Amino acid sequence: MTIGELLKEYRISQAKNQKDFTHNGIIISQSYYSKVEKNTHRITADSLIKLLHFNNIPLWTFFSRLNPNDDMQYQQISNLHNIMISTYYGQNQQKLNDIKLLIDKTNLSKEDKNEEKLLVDGWIESLKKDPKSFDMELRHKLKDKIFSHPNLDKNTITLYCNFMVFYDLDSNKIIAKKIIQQYKDSDNVDIKIAILAIISNILAIAIEKNQIEDIQLFIDTADEIPTLPELFFYKNTIFFLKNLIIYKQTKQNNSLINCKNAINTIINLDMKSYGDKIYKFLNKHTK
Repeated sequence: MTIGELLKEYRISQAKNQKDFTHNGIIISQSYYSKVEKNTHRITADSLIKLLHFNNIPLWTFFSRLNPNDDMQYQQISNLHNIMISTYYGQNQQKLNDIKLLIDKTNLSKEDKNEEKLLVDGWIESLKKDPKSFDMELRHKLKDKIFSHPNLDKNTITLYCNFMVFYDLDSNKIIAKKIIQQYKDSDNVDIKIAILAIISNILAIAIEKNQIEDIQLFIDTADEIPTLPELFFYKNTIFFLKNLIIYKQTKQNNSLINCKNAINTIINLDMKSYGDKIYKFLNKHTK
């Protein structure tokens, strides 16, 4: 894949025209950029990096995909992450451990294998409920990894979202507000997904801690994000959490009905195990 082809792929995935993608021609003129996408003109390294930063495209992700072998590696890592998330929602620690065996069978580098195994350990750690069993060294290692980079790019935000449980609620609010402020105007669907997932976690943690004050900013932010097909699952989850908060505050029966409808939507879309988990959460916090 050429630089022009890959830039075009990212631009289309963000639903941007060439004018928007080039910051109204400030980074590079639209006419010149058009020829870059057609591979008739070359782009300077400086302009390319500015384009990537402006459109929130991680440098490593972009450049790795220019090499066919690295593109295969990128896909392997992406597939592993999808398996981890699916297994985590099934609350199956043994299957999470089995993923480590799967990682060993990939052709990833030793360093990448260790990185992926660290994520598996993080998912397993996040399932723990008893503070006496917490592996604080592992938790600190993951927190250091998340913020070892000065810029909160998409990959860092996703990593943070996965392990928000390792932070206290006040710290999560501060970090989440920073992310929302940085990306509130982004058209990137992946960024919107990450923000909605972070807000879901904030609301769930606030309910769990019975500290549901000072969270209206997060609810308002979620409401302002238009519902797209790719965002429906996250919007539905936030709809459930928002109505649970309203019910806890007002005891309005309609809010409780909304909660149950949201859960039934999850179950009807063939996510029964996750739906059952949400039902348990509802029952726990409506007693």
